[in-house]
Amino acid sequence: MKHAVHIAAALAFSLAGGVAGAAALTVPPSGVPALREEMLSADFWIRRAASPNAVLLNEGQAAAQRAAAYAPGGGFIDIAKLPATLTQAQVAEWLKQASQSPVKLAVENNGQPATEAVLQELRANTAVERIAASAPARFGLSVRRTAMRTLPSERRFFAASDQRDYESLTAGVLFPGEPVLIAHRSLDGAWLLVVTTQGPAWVKSTDVAEGSAQAVFAYAAKAPGRVVTGDHVRTVYTPEAPDVSELDLDMGVALPRADVEPGEPVNGASSVASWPVLLPVRQADGSLAFRSALVRRSADTAAGYLPATRANILRQAFKFLGERYGWGHQFNARDCSGLISEVYRSMGILLQHSSAIQGSSSALKHRLFSEKDSHADRVKALAQAQVGDLVVVPGHVLMIIGHINGEPYVIQDVPYAVFKDPSSGQIRKTKLNQVSVTPLLPLYADDTKLYVDAMTSLVHVTQR
Repeated sequence: MKHAVHIAAALAFSLAGGVAGAAALTVPPSGVPALREEMLSADFWIRRAASPNAVLLNEGQAAAQRAAAYAPGGGFIDIAKLPATLTQAQVAEWLKQASQSPVKLAVENNGQPATEAVLQELRANTAVERIAASAPARFGLSVRRTAMRTLPSERRFFAASDQRDYESLTAGVLFPGEPVLIAHRSLDGAWLLVVTTQGPAWVKSTDVAEGSAQAVFAYAAKAPGRVVTGDHVRTVYTPEAPDVSELDLDMGVALPRADVEPGEPVNGASSVASWPVLLPVRQADGSLAFRSALVRRSADTAAGYLPATRANILRQAFKFLGERYGWGHQFNARDCSGLISEVYRSMGILLQHSSAIQGSSSALKHRLFSEKDSHADRVKALAQAQVGDLVVVPGHVLMIIGHINGEPYVIQDVPYAVFKDPSSGQIRKTKLNQVSVTPLLPLYADDTKLYVDAMTSLVHVTQR
């Protein structure tokens, strides 16, 4: 599924709107009021957290949450349960779903308008007229971090020349080892229409290895040998096996252990100082095979999913602090919902890469809000929110990291901050465009409504 976007919305801070003692505050060099440098450390918030090392979800509860994520309303698609025979109507519907984007396709990368001829060329490559009346479902595994696209093209488009943080064909990302259903091939043969756990999208055919359903789902079901707990980790460089050399692994990617004896060489290097893991590779004919690779012991990984504690939630989230905002995982980064999902994935908890679904998934516990809820009731709920709870507003999601004098603070991946300067009273706009720490109650969702009043859901991820 595609990530929520905040193209038209900026964050607004009104110091009269919520921070205690706001009149005495000045704007620090960060350009964000009520923010001190010491707040930019996970340890600052861990020290303030209640029972920071208490386990909030045990292994069994986390496994139950993952199962619920694939149940109806959970937000994830269990592709193993899709029909064994695909109809023309079903594939055409997936193609239609894949093509939907909240970002208008108006301007090419060179700044020139996207003409109707260009649009027709893009649509023609979907080869909709070549969809078979019926065909058996085929399956595969992604072999590297690869972009999902709304149309089968690498060409870059934008809603406007000055909105290059939001590329029109971006639909998310697949991580190494993710299973897909292969539904269709583009006219030029370079792209596959696949159904992922997030929904349908186009991916490069060279980034997917096709195998039997048994091989694909058996690999996906393997217990994690190493779980990536850093923002990015790479496999060890190896000229002997370029397919598994320096593969980019995002936080939360779980790889099964390779069947290698202690110290046994892997791809020309000893495994004594590294962890051997098993990865899918694409053979010359496009078929699926598996190969061992190494991850350095010094890399930020764990033997299994991290315990779901407040301390771990904070440490994991702050590993992204300062990372550039990446709509749909552009720029080798992530956006608001991607940040949240990867933090929790490292603990074995599944959240879709969509703020809207994170705010409504039946696999999570929610406090839902409507126009009937008063401002005071909303503020009270936020005062009682715990570390790791999610605040969902239309098009955005933020994570509670703690409270200062009763005021909630959040970490979020966000493009802009707009606030009323306490010294001049004038509106001031700060471009953050990165993972940032901010106060919550003063935030505005638009020019007239506070985030607290726009909140649609307060998500208690670690409560069952």
